[in-house]
Amino acid sequence: MIVMDLEWNYGTADEDALRLGKTLKFEIIQIGAVMVDKQGNTIKTFDRLVAPAVQTEIKQKVTELTGITTARLKGKSGFAKVWKDFCEWKNGENEIVFWGNCDRSVLLSNLLYYGFSDGEQLVLYDLQALFGCAVLNSSQQTALGSALESLRLVPYGQYHSALSDAVNATAILRTLGGREFIIKNQPRLLTKRPKKKLNTAEEGRLLLEKTFHSITEIGGVQSFFEPELTLQMKAPITEILPGFYRNHKKIWVYQSQDRLVKVTSRSRPAENGKGKDFVVKFFQINHTQLDTLRQWSGRQEQNKPKYFRKTPRKG
Repeated sequence: MIVMDLEWNYGTADEDALRLGKTLKFEIIQIGAVMVDKQGNTIKTFDRLVAPAVQTEIKQKVTELTGITTARLKGKSGFAKVWKDFCEWKNGENEIVFWGNCDRSVLLSNLLYYGFSDGEQLVLYDLQALFGCAVLNSSQQTALGSALESLRLVPYGQYHSALSDAVNATAILRTLGGREFIIKNQPRLLTKRPKKKLNTAEEGRLLLEKTFHSITEIGGVQSFFEPELTLQMKAPITEILPGFYRNHKKIWVYQSQDRLVKVTSRSRPAENGKGKDFVVKFFQINHTQLDTLRQWSGRQEQNKPKYFRKTPRKG
C-alpha cells in the first residue's frame, strides 16, 4: 500500500477541453509517497518535483503554501517521466491512500492528459473520509494537522510539502491500524455517503444500473457487463464504439438490432478489499447522441499524447 500526497498549480481552462483530457486546470508539480506494509510501517519513500507543461507560471498562493516557485521547477522532469519513475518505484503496488479526495481527482485528470491508462488499475482510498467516518462519526472534512493533534501525533516536516504530508498521513494510518483499518471501514464509508443525483446532462435514457463486485481483472469488466446487457436487450449485442474516458468514467456504445446503448463504468475500492467494485449503467441513446459520443472519442484519440511529452499540446 502507498500513501500519496500531491501539490499542484492551477489556472483557467476551457470546460470542453477539460472533458476531452486536452488540457489541465490543476497540474501536478510535486509527488510525495510512502510505501508501507500492512501495519502502516514505512518501507521506502518517493519525492519528486514535476515541471508543469500547461499551467507553467506558479501562482503566488501556491508558492506561499508550498514554497515552490516557477524558477525552482525549471530543468525538472515533466509528469510523464516522473510518473514512469514512480511506477518503477511502486513495483506493481496499486493501492494508494490520499488524505482527501482532491488529490485523487487531480491525479486522474493528469493521467488522462498524458495518455496513461494507469488510472483504471489503481485502487484509491480517501483516508480523510475514513477518519471522519470511523473515528469522528462525521462526514465533515478534517485538516491533516487537526487529525494529527487529535491522535496526539507530532507533525513531521512542513505542511504542504508532498512528502511531509504523505509521512504525516502515514503516521495516522499506522496509528489507526494500517490496511486493516481501511478495509474494515471502507464499506461503512460507502453506506454513509449520500447517493449522487443523476446527472440530467447524461446522454440517453437510463435502462439499468448494476454494481459488479470485487473484480480483480480490471481490464475485463466488459466480460461481466456484456452478458447482463445481452439479457437486457433480449438479443445479441455488438460493440460499435470501443471504450474511451470522459469525466473519469469509461464509456462504450453497443448496438442490438435497431437499438443503441451507451454503457458507462465507474470504479471504487471493493467493499471486501479485493479488487474493485464497478458501477455500470446502461443508457438507450439515439443516432444524434451516438454521433456526439463518436466526436468525443475521436477527439480524445486525436489528442492522445505520446508516452513521453517534452512540449505541451498546442491548441
